[in-house]
Amino acid sequence: MPPKVTDNQTTSAESLHTVEGDTAAAAQRIVATYAKDHLDAATLMCMLGVEPEGLIHRKVAAEFAEPEPEKKSRKKSTKKAAAKKTTKKAAAKKTTKKAAAKKTADKD
Repeated sequence: MPPKVTDNQTTSAESLHTVEGDTAAAAQRIVATYAKDHLDAATLMCMLGVEPEGLIHRKVAAEFAEPEPEKKSRKKSTKKAAAKKTTKKAAAKKTTKKAAAKKTADKD
């Protein structure tokens, strides 16, 4: 049986924290290099968990949000929709009448 290997080296919390900080800074540089714009960079940093202190994705997204287009009057769209429904109903009735006439002709 192989001898047990014990970890005699102790790692301090400070050394781990500096490594995490360095890794986060390197990740931020890489994200900034490949991001298309500020919103893309903020999104990627937040997804990776390496965002700089004070960066809030919701605020950045609100700055880049596109304004909603104004709604047109509903009267025109309602009339068009009603006309389409009427046309569809009329076509369905014609199809039903033709089918009924065909069945009666087949029986005779």
